[in-house]
Amino acid sequence: MLTGVKFVKSYVMWFAGLFLVGLLLGAAQVQAVEAEGTSPINGPVGVAKRLALQDAIRQALLQTNARVSTTTVVSSHGVVSDNVRFTARGNVTNVVILDEWTDETNYYVRIRAEVPGAVAVTNRAAGVRKTRPQTSRISPGVGGQYRRNMAITQFHVLDRAQITDLPNIEVALARELKRRLDADGRVRTADASQYLLPLNDDDVISQGRILGALPAAQEVGQLATEFAESLGVQFVVSGVIRDMGVTKHLLGARVRHLELDIIVHDGITGAEVARHRLNESVVDAGLFDFPVTTPVLNDKFYASSFGQRVHRVLDKLVGMLVNDLNAQLFTARVIRAEGKQVFFDAGGAANVKVGDVLNTLQLSQSAVNDLPGQRALGFSESPTSILVVTRVQRLFSVGELDSETVRLSPGDVIRFEP
Repeated sequence: MLTGVKFVKSYVMWFAGLFLVGLLLGAAQVQAVEAEGTSPINGPVGVAKRLALQDAIRQALLQTNARVSTTTVVSSHGVVSDNVRFTARGNVTNVVILDEWTDETNYYVRIRAEVPGAVAVTNRAAGVRKTRPQTSRISPGVGGQYRRNMAITQFHVLDRAQITDLPNIEVALARELKRRLDADGRVRTADASQYLLPLNDDDVISQGRILGALPAAQEVGQLATEFAESLGVQFVVSGVIRDMGVTKHLLGARVRHLELDIIVHDGITGAEVARHRLNESVVDAGLFDFPVTTPVLNDKFYASSFGQRVHRVLDKLVGMLVNDLNAQLFTARVIRAEGKQVFFDAGGAANVKVGDVLNTLQLSQSAVNDLPGQRALGFSESPTSILVVTRVQRLFSVGELDSETVRLSPGDVIRFEP
């Protein structure tokens, strides 16, 4: 009987502890934080209000142990651009302006923001409620950096006789590179293996142009911007299989070559921003004498010496592409605008956060061409206003412009410039 009482007592204590933990976790989910920001009035009141709001958001985030990076460019005419990037252990959501006022020299803003992951701590002696950041694990390699988005097109093949034993390898390479980049997690990808960008090499003429399939104006950059816009990505990656042939040495050893190019195009301007060439050779590796079927990059292929080399090259390309993209400015496209409220195609999956402050740019209606008028060089950009992110969903975000007169249109650009 005594044992039963002990069991019931232990069970009740366990249940009570579980209930208490549940209450604490519930309290840790969202905590309201109030903060005040200020800015001197050195010019237009609207600029001072924006800077005061940014300062208030900074103060709210700093209460949760955030890291704040800012970039401000100032000319004799005032602030030209101002970027704020927050990396907090708890994101900030639902920013509400509680009050705003001015005196003779300063503009003040007081806000309330919700901070998921902040645990309320009560100081009984002082009667003050404070917040303590809840530790969180960040995915390796992702951290607080914006995640760029790329589409990977199929590879060109310069000599199809060299890949008769590897059917559809030009598509398989693009899809496998996408799969590995997705597993890496530092960038986002889209499958564009059904597309083939023309080449822009001095020594190579693209297959499409040989067949006369492309009109004169459809150059690489122009097609890259069209692909990027239709796929909703920031960059377009293409590749070239330059050599997968087999040669024989004097002693009879067979050597199979692996020479690949990888090219990165900016999706807004169409400009080539990076290019790499990898050249490998594998001794005692000839054409495959076993039937290789779809998928061509299978376990049997990777078990071969040539397959192992392809495996290492693909891993190397993943690192190269991540470095290439992270070296470029982060941009997104406006998808809808309703007055001062702007929707753009980057959200939580791209590490956009509420409170981020980004630049906006209007794009010209038509592309700028070179002197002959046959090659599109991109679109003219006009800096317009500042956008404060107010709502974030997985694939898109909503922000508010700091100007009453600026109006953005679908296709215009949102950019963070560190």
